[in-house]
Amino acid sequence: PMDSSDQHNAACATRNGGLKAWATACTGSVKHEYPAEHPALRTFFQQDRDRVLHSEAFRRLGYKTQVFVVHEGDFYRTRLTHTLEVSQVARGLACGLGASEDLCEVIAYAHDLGHPPFGHRGEAALDRLFGQILEEKLGIARPQGGRAFEQNFQSYRIVSRLERRYPKFPGLNLSWPALHGILKHHTAFDSPTLPYPLEVSRPKEAEGVRQSYLTTKGCSAEAQIVNLADQIAWVTHDLEDALRVRFITVEELRDLPIPLLQRAWERAQGGAPGWEKDRILWGRIMVRNMIDLLINDVLAVSAEGLSAVNSVEELMARREPVVDFSPEMASSVGELRQFLFARVYTHPVVERMSAKAAAILDRLFESLTSDLLEKGSMAARLLPHTTRERLDEAPDAVGKFQVVVDFLAGMTDRFATEFYRVLYAPDEKGITSLY
Repeated sequence: PMDSSDQHNAACATRNGGLKAWATACTGSVKHEYPAEHPALRTFFQQDRDRVLHSEAFRRLGYKTQVFVVHEGDFYRTRLTHTLEVSQVARGLACGLGASEDLCEVIAYAHDLGHPPFGHRGEAALDRLFGQILEEKLGIARPQGGRAFEQNFQSYRIVSRLERRYPKFPGLNLSWPALHGILKHHTAFDSPTLPYPLEVSRPKEAEGVRQSYLTTKGCSAEAQIVNLADQIAWVTHDLEDALRVRFITVEELRDLPIPLLQRAWERAQGGAPGWEKDRILWGRIMVRNMIDLLINDVLAVSAEGLSAVNSVEELMARREPVVDFSPEMASSVGELRQFLFARVYTHPVVERMSAKAAAILDRLFESLTSDLLEKGSMAARLLPHTTRERLDEAPDAVGKFQVVVDFLAGMTDRFATEFYRVLYAPDEKGITSLY
């Protein structure tokens, strides 16, 4: 019988079969931050995927906002359903192009782990609050264009530092290609960058991350695929959710002069009579057609571009992505994104939910940081035991504030709301009811 190393090599040979020269193959020598034993029957990329899948941060995605706050309805998409949809689109693209489906899957599963509660408004609130208190308490000014909190880097911190599942190392000890793809994730909402609190308080760690993962101009084909899959998933599925909640109408979309929508509508002709009067069915049919058109466009454009690439290293050296939309499709996606910003993401209902979310995070942050640097602080009394341990171990004041930010960022929408009620509603249960 084969030992675990032989089984691992056999799994690698099976999964690497059919990969193109520019694709990221998984071998037994793939780099890790800490020593890694060969997993039997799996490749390292499959092990990465399974570790993310079983993490606490992944489970919390089910209770974090995509567009609509989770408790507003059980049929709207959450960060978890969005993540699963991104993974499905990414695997399809990888299969069609000859890239590593397993690496695409782990990057897709991990790409939103760092999102705080209440969606991008929660991210903006934590960035603002962290930056303000660093300047007010410690005199650390925000550099031009600097971010105090950045969700891609928070995703990296979760899988490399914050998850506690193994006794020999912090985090999940994912492979280098997976961590590189997480840090290089980039869509219209995201931009790969290191938060300046890390640069200020732990410059050696910041330089280590930069030298380990951010020296390449570009990123792997698999990371590029997930970037496109993310855009495809949110621009189509947010549209479907907006139709369902009546933020936009079928007639309005049908009349929009956006080629992608018009082509999807043309494809939909020939259905059962009157189907287009059912907005929910119409939305599902249109989204299905849009996803198909978007995927086929990416496959055609990217296959041509990748045919001139002969290695992973050559691809990494290119600043501009090779996996991409055609110019015409990119224009349609951009127009649709602008429409969603104008009619959905800034809709009064969404803005009211966002204002409420920001108020909750503002109040919680103030309570947990107002006396944080003093003995017997509010945070020391209210935070769960494991978080208090991290607070005690923090090397400096910036590190202590980072612990509070990590705690708030890890909250689900529901937990943040309940934590707020426990602190400020006199008839609520004690804080221990939450832990």
